[in-house]
Amino acid sequence: MAECVLAVDVGSTALKAALIDREGKVASICSLPYSAPENRYVAEGWIWALKGAVDKLVHSTAVPEPVEGAQIKAIAISGNGPTLVSESGLTLRWNEYPAARLNVDETSPDEAHEFSNSIFLPRILLFRDLISDEYEASAHLFSGPEYLIWQLTGNAVTILPEPRYETAYWNREVLEGFGIMTGKMPDFVELGHNCGSLLPNAQELLGLGDIPVIGVGPDFIAALIGTDTTEAGRICDRAGSSEGINMCVDKEIRAEGVRTLPGVKAGLWNISVLIPDSASLQEDLRLQKVTEGLLLLKKLAAENDITFPSVITTTGGQAKNEAYFEKKRAALTKLGLELVVGSCVDAELEGDAKVAWERVCHCRA
Repeated sequence: MAECVLAVDVGSTALKAALIDREGKVASICSLPYSAPENRYVAEGWIWALKGAVDKLVHSTAVPEPVEGAQIKAIAISGNGPTLVSESGLTLRWNEYPAARLNVDETSPDEAHEFSNSIFLPRILLFRDLISDEYEASAHLFSGPEYLIWQLTGNAVTILPEPRYETAYWNREVLEGFGIMTGKMPDFVELGHNCGSLLPNAQELLGLGDIPVIGVGPDFIAALIGTDTTEAGRICDRAGSSEGINMCVDKEIRAEGVRTLPGVKAGLWNISVLIPDSASLQEDLRLQKVTEGLLLLKKLAAENDITFPSVITTTGGQAKNEAYFEKKRAALTKLGLELVVGSCVDAELEGDAKVAWERVCHCRA
């Protein structure tokens, strides 16, 4: 009987899931598209997509290698944000109704300035103003993956990737300052938090036992973990409909053309070059932008006495296109970079499993 983690990533249009063993080997994997991804209550369907994934991965012959009798040690969940979901399942997706920047000026309290670049606060305010009845009626608003965690465990949490990410989210004082109801946003827990075991009704629905549910949080963080871009000098390329080239460094680097965020681990930083419309670009133009991004990161590394890596790990939908992958690998070879794929092309799932094995099962995949 194989021991596995059930890794789950809640995407915008589909739920991805995989059974991954202690060594990081993917025993089985599938993707379940939502029947109506644009539906305002799309989040209500996530638990049914999860049921479909469990049925396929564990029992069905519809996937190449269903793992009969798999002993699932934990469920680890990541997903897109800052999608917001009410308790009824009403969903304000991360990529619709672009929220305006916070109204912060010179008369605002210092704390408001500190949170002026929060990715969540503008969305919360937009939800409140756009869907006020639902906002008032719902005891909590959840980020995407945390809603599914709440459905499975009954526990309301918000997963904070690392303490420095607080200013990308909120704190109680700043919520109150913007008139957001106290307690509306669930309390923070750390990445890898055991959010509780499956409720009896979830056990029955999924056909699983008393299994812990581990919160991994943002898919971006899960992908960094899955590609091992958590140590200084590591680099990865998340390439789907949009693309982000991410490099982990041991100093805070701010420069035009890069986004700087805290790293997964304390004391480290992630600098990235973003290509928002990557998948829609003609391949040669896309490769040109990737090359320009890598040259910029290489230049910043040299200016800050950082050794630029020789290997770059790619993940995401573009990595599944074999012809384009080979074309991209040839282009990056000219830059002195070896392009590789990890043990799972959907690195979010690999990251989920790594966190679960380390936190619950006390070993590292």
